[in-house]
Amino acid sequence: MKQFLKELSGWFRFRKIPPEALRIVFFHENHQYYSYLEGLVRSLTETHGETVYYITTASDDPILDNPPDGIQSFYFKSLLSIVMGSIQCRIFVMTLTDLNHFYLKRSFHPVHYVYAFHSLVSTHMVYRYGSFDHYDSILCVGPHHNREIRKHEALYDVPEKQLVDAGYYRLEQIYEAFQTTEFADATPGNTVLIAPSWGKKNILESVGEQLVELLIHAGYRVIVRPHPETVKRTPEFIERIQSRFDNHEALTIELSVATNDSLFKADVLISDYSGVSLEYALGTNRPVLFLEVPSKINNDRYKDLEMPVLELETRSQIGMVLSPDDLDNVPATIELLKAERSTYQERISQLRDEYVYHFGRSSEIGAEHIMKLLHKIPEQADL
Repeated sequence: MKQFLKELSGWFRFRKIPPEALRIVFFHENHQYYSYLEGLVRSLTETHGETVYYITTASDDPILDNPPDGIQSFYFKSLLSIVMGSIQCRIFVMTLTDLNHFYLKRSFHPVHYVYAFHSLVSTHMVYRYGSFDHYDSILCVGPHHNREIRKHEALYDVPEKQLVDAGYYRLEQIYEAFQTTEFADATPGNTVLIAPSWGKKNILESVGEQLVELLIHAGYRVIVRPHPETVKRTPEFIERIQSRFDNHEALTIELSVATNDSLFKADVLISDYSGVSLEYALGTNRPVLFLEVPSKINNDRYKDLEMPVLELETRSQIGMVLSPDDLDNVPATIELLKAERSTYQERISQLRDEYVYHFGRSSEIGAEHIMKLLHKIPEQADL
């Protein structure tokens, strides 16, 4: 009841905003996604003097109680579909895919929808078919996104969107912060991070317990960083790992992805198909050990595009791949990756240049695109 009253209060505040003032709205499912767009928000509020109206479905989102300057925050959950369907803003920015496919629909008012990626992975395998079809602009991370989306539009006769060569703020943030840490120039140590994707076939739920035990017995310090959806959907699995290892001093379980500490501390990352593998490698110049579990395919038509899938194509360039049946070889492979760190650094640096637009300028470019849209789109009061 308390949360509903909080939501209702926000609804009345939101309804009082004049349509001509409601220029830019950002939507996040929870506060962990704010880190992907923080730079864009700050560029709009600090450089361009805009007010950003921030909508979240998480009642514990810290921005609700302590919004940064230039942000007005609102909590909507049970009322979200109503708000979305009737909103009268000019620009609506979101990291959530599948607009208009499920319960979140485009407004019946003329709103320009901007999608911002929260991963470097390709668009045509892990995302559902048509996940990006109903946005008006997309802030592309790199040329692979541009090529994939244009091919999808041409193949399935989908109207062309505005594609912006923007880049990826989250990666810029990791890279810049890592350079200032004590770990940037440190010699390889014995810390291993396990950060998988989510779903029943991910490495944590398929071989996670055996892998953790193997690594601890081999003398490594292990950080387990489950995907947020795993924490939310299968908390009993996390509890089982905690119980089995009884708070072992060599094991840390990190339940939040809002910080980068574990990425910085890890000498090697173990993952499957998670986008974090690319963020880790391109953000720290360190290698990844991939365990070959079945690919995460949410679009059965992905082969129609006849295009490479970035998260598959780059694995051999940023690390090594092992079968889960070869877990006994994991420690030796970790040592090999550590020994060849300098070789991987060169490869990873080249990949970052090849697959990420305008490194260091994504927020500036995204904000400039939104400001141009505001000058082109008439105010709701004039419609």
